[in-house]
Amino acid sequence: MSDYLPIRQVPPGSTPLRELAHAVDQALTLPGPATTRDEVTYLRIMRDRARLVRQAMRRLIADREAGDGDVMAAVTALRDATGQLADDACDYKPEPTP
Repeated sequence: MSDYLPIRQVPPGSTPLRELAHAVDQALTLPGPATTRDEVTYLRIMRDRARLVRQAMRRLIADREAGDGDVMAAVTALRDATGQLADDACDYKPEPTP
């Protein structure tokens, strides 16, 4: 993860905290594994993603003067780091069709 990522701007109609919540939701959302063989890989991916979320949260909690820019920097870093974790290492259950 680079320390020089361009920081995302807050989209119109949103807030830094809403963007952080969305980034956390995206990081922790994966479809379930298709087979029991894929379960271990799925759990490793989820563990790694949860670790990224916890690191981002701990940084913000530790900085008592964190402002909107710091929150958006955490959003940018979390989305970048999550994107670098391969989630195609296992097969997933197909999404149900309505």
